[in-house]
Amino acid sequence: MASNQILLQFLNAGLINVGGDDAKLERLRETAADLAAELKRAPAKAASFALIAFDPEAPADDPVIKEASAALQSRWATYINTFSGTPVAVLRALLLDALVRTASEDEKIGVAFVASARNVLPFTEAGNERAIWIDVVTDIERRVDSRAEAEWATPETINVSAMAFQSPDAVKIATSQVSIDKLTLAKKLEAAAGPNNPTQATGGNPYWPNNNGQHWLAEFGTRMADVLIEALGAVVKSSQFEPIDLSPPLKGLAQAVSAHVDGTLRAVSGATAGLQRRTNLLWWKEALYSPSARTSYRSMSISTAAALMAFDMHRQVPTLSPASVAAFLYEAVLSLPSSDTNIKRPISEHLTDVLNAEELSPLRQAASEMVPKHGGRGPVLGLIGQGAGRALPEARAFRDRIGVPASAALTAPEWATWIFRELQATRAANEGAEARKRGRKT
Repeated sequence: MASNQILLQFLNAGLINVGGDDAKLERLRETAADLAAELKRAPAKAASFALIAFDPEAPADDPVIKEASAALQSRWATYINTFSGTPVAVLRALLLDALVRTASEDEKIGVAFVASARNVLPFTEAGNERAIWIDVVTDIERRVDSRAEAEWATPETINVSAMAFQSPDAVKIATSQVSIDKLTLAKKLEAAAGPNNPTQATGGNPYWPNNNGQHWLAEFGTRMADVLIEALGAVVKSSQFEPIDLSPPLKGLAQAVSAHVDGTLRAVSGATAGLQRRTNLLWWKEALYSPSARTSYRSMSISTAAALMAFDMHRQVPTLSPASVAAFLYEAVLSLPSSDTNIKRPISEHLTDVLNAEELSPLRQAASEMVPKHGGRGPVLGLIGQGAGRALPEARAFRDRIGVPASAALTAPEWATWIFRELQATRAANEGAEARKRGRKT
């Protein structure tokens, strides 16, 4: 659903009324755009915006309602004359519009929105709004899931680019021209062959082969060997060249091969990351062993084990995870050897267990770091992060703080799924905020 249809949907459902004045509707749209800009600036507000937008009974004094009221007043100073009291329904519609705008551009906001919706909406009396929520949540969840499934997929083939290597220039070998004194060589050969040539004495071999063949042969062999060694030695000496340094081209080749292998390994690792994740999760489910508490889930109460399993799985998966991952967690909790897995308990009782169980200290610590402390509507993690042994708010204050009544009943698998979704949503919003900070620094 396009964001520009949200306000029209609320108008058509009779949830807000601007008396058919298009100018007033335009001011509402401008306010929604302002709230969307604020959400882009501070993505950590996504859960609070969503939890108020979902709730027809949202308290008028909640900080998010006050922020939306201030944004509306900046665009429409006299809006109070059109709406009696604080127009909570109008402000909720503006918040939803802002969420849809940002979720369509930022998948991290989409994760926070969908996770919060899946937890809270089943306990909300949506009335005439239900059709709007179904369309909005389904559309955003489809887009988030599509992106997550692509990240988890294992491709059939892995494409690796060719090795980037530029061949070095051909090695040039410079040698001097070899020359042999033919006349001198001829004289030495004649001297080896006999005592005289046609014109003069050679001063060499004193024998002729026809007179004293045995002595001539011995003398000829020795003298001829000396002549050849001398001539060949001169040739070799004149043809010598400077040593060739092959270290630069060999170093370049080694670097190119190393870079190519690194790139190939990264491609394989990235392509098989989804498969490795699935393998690790299957091992974890079969072992029923908590890596954070370093003990078996079988040794804990079912409520404690469910919350800890949610935390441990959250630490094993990326922010963008398909909806099937939450379903996997649900089935993992069901596999615990307990007859209490299908018993519904009030969410307040589950929370009390989390606040007191020693094994859940890592979850409480993580929650305190992930969720900022504020007095308005927020996730259950905000209560978990307040520390061990703290008392929960009274019934009305509990609902104002969380968005669902303290009596809202959940089974252990449902409780685990709730915690997991909140952890994923909170991390998504915080990652969005960190990305914004890095963007401003650069």
